[in-house]
Amino acid sequence: MKNNKFIIYIAVVVCFFVLSTGCGTPESDQSSTSTTFDIVINDGNLVGDVDTLRIKKNEDVTLNFASDSEITVHLHGYDIERTVSPANVTVMAFKANATGRFVVTTHEVKSGHHGNHNSHAGHHDLPTGAEAHAALFESETLSEGDTYLFVVPADFTEISIPYHDHMNHDSVGYIEVSTHHGVDGKVSVAVKDGEHQFHPEKVMVQPGASIEWAIESEEKVRLTSGLPPSSHGDHANHSDDGSSERTLITLEVYP
Repeated sequence: MKNNKFIIYIAVVVCFFVLSTGCGTPESDQSSTSTTFDIVINDGNLVGDVDTLRIKKNEDVTLNFASDSEITVHLHGYDIERTVSPANVTVMAFKANATGRFVVTTHEVKSGHHGNHNSHAGHHDLPTGAEAHAALFESETLSEGDTYLFVVPADFTEISIPYHDHMNHDSVGYIEVSTHHGVDGKVSVAVKDGEHQFHPEKVMVQPGASIEWAIESEEKVRLTSGLPPSSHGDHANHSDDGSSERTLITLEVYP
C-alpha cells in the first residue's frame, strides 16, 4: 500500500514538471506579469536547494505544491492556506501587492495528539500560550504612520510575551510582565526598517499596561504575538492543536 502511494506521488511530480516545462519558466518571459513556481515537498521538507523566491510587486504569482504526504502550507503576511494531498498538485495563486519578505510554512498534524487545551487556565500555562502563534494578538496589515495598541490582561504576571512581524521574521520583540518591576500606563515601541526592527526590543510593564507600536517602516508590518516559525534545521514551533510549524520557503517581493 505504501509503495502504491509512493508511485502515485512520483507520477504526480513527473506530470507536475512536464506541465510546468511546457508552460515555460518565469525567467524565459521577461514581459510576463505572472510568475509560476513548482514546489515539491518530501517527508515535510523542501526538495531542492532553492528556498528563496524573488518576485516583483503586483505580479500574479502561482505556487504549485506537490507532497508525498498530506500537509498544510501557509503563506504568512498574505494569510493564504492550502492543504496539499499526495494524489494532487495544489495551487496557491495570489497577486503580490505587498513588498517585503514572506515565509511559507508547513503545518503537519501529529497523530495521536488530542487538541484539548485551556486558554490561559493558569500562570503555569501562560508561557506556552504566549509563545503560540497569534495566541494573544495579531494586528491588521499596517503601513507607515499607523499605530497598534495591545493591553496586557490584568491577570498576567511574571511572564514574557514574545512577538514578531508576521511579514518579516528576522526580528523578535518581548513584553516582560512584572508586578514589581514593570511600568504602568502606556509604553511606546517604534517599528523601523533594518535588522533590529523594534525600538526598544524589550519592554517591561505591569499587568493591565498597554503597548503602542508606531510604524516608521516603509515596508508593510503585521504585529503578531508568539515566536516566528523556525527556519530549516531548527526545531519546529508547536501550536496548541499539536501541529508543528516549519519554514519551507521565503518569498521576497521587490518594488
